[in-house]
Amino acid sequence: MPPAPAPAGRRPWALATLAALLLFVFARLRGELPLYADLHRWLAGLGVPDWLRNLDHTAWILLAIGLAARLAHGRGEVLRGLGLRGGLPRGLTFGLAAGAPMLLQGLLGGDGVRFDANVARGVLLAPLIEELFFRAVLVGIPTRVGGAPFWPVAIAAAVLFGSVHVPWTGPWHGGHFGIFAATLCGGVWYAWIVRCFGGNLWTTIVLHALMNAAWMVTGVAGDAGGTLWPNLGRAATIVLGTVLALRARRTAGGQAAA
Repeated sequence: MPPAPAPAGRRPWALATLAALLLFVFARLRGELPLYADLHRWLAGLGVPDWLRNLDHTAWILLAIGLAARLAHGRGEVLRGLGLRGGLPRGLTFGLAAGAPMLLQGLLGGDGVRFDANVARGVLLAPLIEELFFRAVLVGIPTRVGGAPFWPVAIAAAVLFGSVHVPWTGPWHGGHFGIFAATLCGGVWYAWIVRCFGGNLWTTIVLHALMNAAWMVTGVAGDAGGTLWPNLGRAATIVLGTVLALRARRTAGGQAAA
C-alpha cells in the first residue's frame, strides 16, 4: 500500500510546488536574458569552459528542490520528505535487479564501452536531479503532503519530464514524438515505482541511472526513443521492474494489515 499522505494544509505544499516550477522555468530560459548571455560571453572570454559555466543550470534546479522540500516538509525533514533517508540498500537491490536485462542487452548488442563527461552527466548526475525534481518534488509534495490524487499529478509531471527531453531546436518529427512518448511513459512508471516502495526515491535513482548507462555507456541507442533491438532490453527491464514493484506493494500492504 502507498504511504498515507501527510495532513493537507499543515505545510505550504502548493507554494513549494509553485516555487520549484518557477525556478525550473528560469533555469530553462535563463539563456534568453540579455544580462545572463552577456555574463556567459564575458566568462567565455576569460577562458571558463562551457561545462563549468553551464553548471549553474544544475545549481538552480538543486535550489528549486531544496527550497520546495524545506517549505513542504519543514526543517530537519528534507531528506525524509525527498525519500532519501534510509532505503539505499533496498533501492540498490531493486535497481540492479530490474535494470539487469537492459544492461546485459546493451553490453551484448552495443558498439563498445565509452565514458566521457557527457556520459558521466547522463548516468550519474541526470538521474539524481531528475528523480529529485520530477518525482520527489512535483509528484511527492502534492500527493504525499497535499493529498492530491496520484495519477493526474504523476501524468502532469511526466508530461513536463517528457517535454524537456525533446530537442526543440528544429522542426517536430516522428523521432521527437518517440522520445516524448518514451520519457512521458517512463516518468509515470518511475512515479508509480516510488509509490509502490513507500516513497523510497533510491529505487528510481538507481534504476534510472542503470537504464541510462545501458544505452549511453554501450552506445546501443542514440536517443531516448531507441530502435527495436535496444527496446527489447528496455521492455524486459520494464516487465521485471513492474513485477518487483508489485511484489513490494503487496508485501507492504500485508505488513500494514498485520
